[in-house]
Amino acid sequence: MDPRRWFREAANEPSAAGRYLQLATAGLTFTLTLAIRVRGIERHFWMLGDQIRDWSIALGPIGQLPLVGPPTHVHGYTIGPAFYWILWAIRVVLGPWFQNLPHAGGIGHAALQSVADALLLVAVWRRTGSPWIALTSVVVLATAPFDLCLSALVWNPVMGSTLSKMAIALVLLDWPGGSGARVALTAALAWSAVHAYTGAVFVAVGVFAALLLAPFARGNLGEVRRNLVIVAAIVALLQVPYVAHRLSSPSTSAMGAVTGSVGRILSGSDRPQFAKSQTGYAAAFDFIEVSPWRLPFSGWVLMACGLILAWRYRRDPLVLSVTLIPQATAIVGYALFLGGLDHYYYLSLMPPALLTILLVAIPPTGRFANVMGVALLVVAVAMVPSRIRFATTMHRLPEYGILVDGSRKIAGFRQPMRAIKTEFSLPPTSDPEFVYRILGGRIDRASPWVGVVTSDGRVLFRTVGRES
Repeated sequence: MDPRRWFREAANEPSAAGRYLQLATAGLTFTLTLAIRVRGIERHFWMLGDQIRDWSIALGPIGQLPLVGPPTHVHGYTIGPAFYWILWAIRVVLGPWFQNLPHAGGIGHAALQSVADALLLVAVWRRTGSPWIALTSVVVLATAPFDLCLSALVWNPVMGSTLSKMAIALVLLDWPGGSGARVALTAALAWSAVHAYTGAVFVAVGVFAALLLAPFARGNLGEVRRNLVIVAAIVALLQVPYVAHRLSSPSTSAMGAVTGSVGRILSGSDRPQFAKSQTGYAAAFDFIEVSPWRLPFSGWVLMACGLILAWRYRRDPLVLSVTLIPQATAIVGYALFLGGLDHYYYLSLMPPALLTILLVAIPPTGRFANVMGVALLVVAVAMVPSRIRFATTMHRLPEYGILVDGSRKIAGFRQPMRAIKTEFSLPPTSDPEFVYRILGGRIDRASPWVGVVTSDGRVLFRTVGRES
């Protein structure tokens, strides 16, 4: 058989050959994206205060995990402990292979991101019948510089984005269809993303809508009612830890900044800021997905593509639910938030945004479908080297590897240290003693010894009287 004909048939038909090709491509996607994400992580892991706090929690026993998620910079905390559950599991599985050092958590995060990419690849491929839409989507998403530099980081917004991407993929695969257990698992995955990062709630809304609209479009109202009950039950069940936390700490509020903003709007003292929300979303898309270049009028491009997508896929509630609903609800939701809007708030919305553009730019079928698909894939691949280079300029701690090497040498001295210091500067929220403690070193403030790590990786031992 002509290999080119076999590939065309395998790429576009739901045959056994097509499934094998999809799975092989998914495996290659996982391998390549993981390699890109973790390359050099043992030397430049971004170990700041949030990473130290969360990895310290993961190093503890499961019974001491918090009942809620990490604190937020706008005061409060995320509404459930799923992030810490997953991070603890990563530490148990991967930690021993890396001496329980924090970059093991980054590798675990990266692996989950690559699993999500592989799953999304298969989902888009099967949903559209186009390998080009699927491949282009994953290439652009996985090599987006801002997302790439954060993907191997112990940070809850990254986990929220990863779980959201997985939930979107399951919906596009129509995996929950006809099974109550699968509906429950998909709903749990989407709501766990909200546990990890509150901004993932907009994707969760889209996933929940898909679980209801798909059977409604088929005229199966009984399945609609069943799915509604399942979704409500899953959300209620996953909020039990939060309720327990509030009963034990009634004075602490999870989302004081959000409820405060909404309260001011409802009272009439402030108005919803739709212009700021739209501008913030467009700027985030430009920074996350287009950098190091710029897409002129990105907000208008997204809006135009959204309108075209709504018409083209008007009979496919699954596609519309996980592309347009998350974006629309995010614009409304952030309009009710009166604080500043950072780019990372929108990480979980990047798959819906990119799919909105690609599903319009590349027709799934037709004379020019393959031509457009191949052309855009070639462009996406050609941009990869520049995007990877740009990612290396952000959110790295090149002193991490030196600190690990020095801490390992000091711990091997088997002498309690009064302190661990460095001759190079670390970020204010970092802690030069954290790695030393993980490696078995002991801090004793009564000890006369101070271990000093130099900028070239050597170690100096000083007594308190001689310390400079």
